[in-house]
Amino acid sequence: MKQISLALLIAWFLLLAGAPEISAQEQNAPWDQLSTAEKQVLEPFRDRWRDFPASKQKRLQKGANRWANLPPEERGTVKKRFQRWKNLSPKQRARVRAKFQDFKRLPRNKQDRIRRARHWFRNLPEERKEKLRQRWNNIPPEKRSTWRKKRRQKIEQDQKNHLNGFDKNRFNRKNDRNRLKPRSPRPNHQPRRDR
Repeated sequence: MKQISLALLIAWFLLLAGAPEISAQEQNAPWDQLSTAEKQVLEPFRDRWRDFPASKQKRLQKGANRWANLPPEERGTVKKRFQRWKNLSPKQRARVRAKFQDFKRLPRNKQDRIRRARHWFRNLPEERKEKLRQRWNNIPPEKRSTWRKKRRQKIEQDQKNHLNGFDKNRFNRKNDRNRLKPRSPRPNHQPRRDR
């Protein structure tokens, strides 16, 4: 049972590794040409390996290499995440997939903002995280969207206030051109008089 769940974990990790699609001209990689480490990780796919398209084989190979190069503590983290994923109901998994697709559709700047907020929250001390969770849970669900909107407006206003301290004209290219000093003549240069 433990081997099957480990094989599933590795398969899940490999499929999530992702890679750009490989051109149709590329040939399938024979099982015998895989490295020993790749064979070890990809063992659950041995019987079906030749049936996979080249793009999937390359993606699995890339994931196998990533898995082989992961430090043990990161492997433990991946195993824990996979275990949490396995424990989710199909409905919960569908919800997570939908949220991930929604996230991927967001503009790059919004994705970055969400990543920064997540990173900020993860680095907070546990007691601060707990206070924030309690505060969030005390807001009625119907008022949360209003709270988010007000919070977003406050952040945008803070950013505007921060930018108001700068002299915007100072960074204007047009103004820079007007401020250029006239060029001094080059030494030992005689102006042309034939014009």
